[in-house]
Amino acid sequence: MAIIEPEFMELTQELDIEAFWEENARCHEFTTAKPRCALSFSPDDHWLFEFLQVPSTIRYYQDKAYRDELHRQANAITLQYVGQAFFDEDTWEHAPRRIENLFGCEFRYTEGATPWLTPVTDDPTEFASILDQAERTDLRTWSLPDEYLEEWERRRAEGKPLPLLGTGSRGPATIMTSVIEPTTFLLWCYDYPDLVARFRDILAEKMIEHNLILRAFSGNDQPGWWITDDNCALFSPSLYRKYCFPVLQRVLEVLAPGNARRYQHSDSAMAHLLDQQYELGIREVNYGPEIDVALIREKMPDAYIYGHMPPLLLRNGSPTEIRQRVIDDFRKAGATGGLCVTTAGSLAAGTGVGRMRYFMWVVQNECRYQ
Repeated sequence: MAIIEPEFMELTQELDIEAFWEENARCHEFTTAKPRCALSFSPDDHWLFEFLQVPSTIRYYQDKAYRDELHRQANAITLQYVGQAFFDEDTWEHAPRRIENLFGCEFRYTEGATPWLTPVTDDPTEFASILDQAERTDLRTWSLPDEYLEEWERRRAEGKPLPLLGTGSRGPATIMTSVIEPTTFLLWCYDYPDLVARFRDILAEKMIEHNLILRAFSGNDQPGWWITDDNCALFSPSLYRKYCFPVLQRVLEVLAPGNARRYQHSDSAMAHLLDQQYELGIREVNYGPEIDVALIREKMPDAYIYGHMPPLLLRNGSPTEIRQRVIDDFRKAGATGGLCVTTAGSLAAGTGVGRMRYFMWVVQNECRYQ
């Protein structure tokens, strides 16, 4: 059974979802010359598993037909109650390699969980050899596995849409602390700074090379870059400046030059890094709920903010609490027109379509410019 909260369904009987999304399409520009703030949702695999009470997460990741059917079920429900479909119903079986794979980091699958990248070593000597191998690897033949190329050609021959590749990735902090266990990596920053600096420099150049290959292959000539970097919160300002900032600076200057889109998501407490994020030219953000949205607006006056509802508040809060939070965020960050109301992070697992509808209803009524 899907999660459909009766109390919130009762509160939103008068919500016209078709009219809501029609108006919403006119609300995304950074201006007050629009009806209201835009709203968006970001349900992911965690959310899907709880929403549909999925019996096998391993099967979801390994069985395309099963995965596509679950997506169809979820989309049918959200279309009925929320007016949007969020999941691809013809998913890919294969994918390009990830930059973490270049350093020996691979996914581990366990029942009841999402895939987890497994650290490769805690031995600095072994890791130096891994970096040697990464430097030698020819990404022109490595980036696109044969099975992915075959699936691409099959889909192309069938006239199916093909994605534009090389649009973004996880950020350097999360990449580094996936390849090397976080505590170990942070200790290495002090104990083996030259090794970590070498990792940083190889990562930056290989990220650029890898994604230029993906862009050329898929015909993607659109500049811009998105970043997901939850683990940046683990880095002090000085460590971030030394080991993460240079990676992003190099990647962004090549893949998102000039005024191209630069977006970062990090649903963690990384307020101590806002100044450096702004210096990097990041102007679209979705930060963690621990950060006051007023501080984001102060530090990043011309950034378009996606937020700032705490995901667990939307999932667990009362109607009054949810409504007041939307009003407060609009007052703090929406006055200039640069706020899209959404959760500060992904939609929390356990959030049902009733609460999603109520979120829509509150934004429609409390975040208006006209």
